[in-house]
Amino acid sequence: MKESSANTLKLWLFPSLVSIIGLLIWNDVTEIKSDIKALMAQSNIDKTRIDNLERQVYGQITSVPNDPKKDNAVWFSKFALVPTNEVRVGRDSGKKS
Repeated sequence: MKESSANTLKLWLFPSLVSIIGLLIWNDVTEIKSDIKALMAQSNIDKTRIDNLERQVYGQITSVPNDPKKDNAVWFSKFALVPTNEVRVGRDSGKKS
């Protein structure tokens, strides 16, 4: 009789504990989901505020990308490396006096 009552207790106890743990986990997951939704909404509000502040501070600046060919042409016309590992700056620096 003792063994049968112990087995019966085990049969009822294990599913009950699993159900309780599952309920606790489910409750935590739903709470985390609601917190994430609230944080995402707050993040969108903060981003909008930051964008508005940037517009007020910097104004409506629209940047046009620079032409890389022009940038390289300016760079290479001012600096050059020669085979002797000397750096020459400008057009007149290569001339000897």
